[in-house]
Amino acid sequence: MKIFMPLYLKISRKRFYRPFKPLGTKKKLWHLVSLPENAADLFKAAPFLVGLSKIGNVVTLMPKNLEPIRSIIKSKQFEIILYEKCPSLFSEDYKRVALQLGNRHFHFLIELNQPANLSLPYLGNIQRRISFYSKDIFPYYNILVKDGYTSLSEFFNIESENGQEMFHFYSRELKAVERKYRKSRPLLFVNETTPVDWKGGSVVVGQDVMPDDPEIWKILYITDAYYGKKDAFHEFAVLHNKEILI
Repeated sequence: MKIFMPLYLKISRKRFYRPFKPLGTKKKLWHLVSLPENAADLFKAAPFLVGLSKIGNVVTLMPKNLEPIRSIIKSKQFEIILYEKCPSLFSEDYKRVALQLGNRHFHFLIELNQPANLSLPYLGNIQRRISFYSKDIFPYYNILVKDGYTSLSEFFNIESENGQEMFHFYSRELKAVERKYRKSRPLLFVNETTPVDWKGGSVVVGQDVMPDDPEIWKILYITDAYYGKKDAFHEFAVLHNKEILI
């Protein structure tokens, strides 16, 4: 199958050369978005995704490794379709995604991963297929943007949005987390092995909480500051305006 797919992509690429029609303004648009497979990149994409949800409907394809984050994403704004492995033509995951999408019509396909998944354009007759610029992805994707989310937001005429609006936390759950850890304020989220001076309480990853604990995003949300690696936890802290210790 892996040998056959590149050949199929090559001989079938002509189907994507058809020009797309100008976009009307009266309809509420439907967007099919392939979310970043890395959690840190997902949080970076949040302001764009919030803006997109305000101009139309957003259906997202999410890798299963990000499922712990799914519970904190606003389900009324973002429909989520999970996949186990990257959906490639003729694979079981591709078939499952196609089945869940059914016969729905989308105005845009937006791929936020690099390199772009060349199998996604085959999911339906989507005229406008957007990806970040790279070689050899045209005509599978026929709108290629540079300068990342700045260009994407400009293309869709999206104002700068607060990425925090993509996520929600129930106050009763946050209070339960606070009671569980009973730390003094101000509270520091520590994602590092080297010590840091801090006058207050702290929650240490790998000591007080494991990195795969489903509650970890709630814990980080209630903290006042962040110290440690520049990973997904760092990006979440930046997005939620936590004080960042260097």
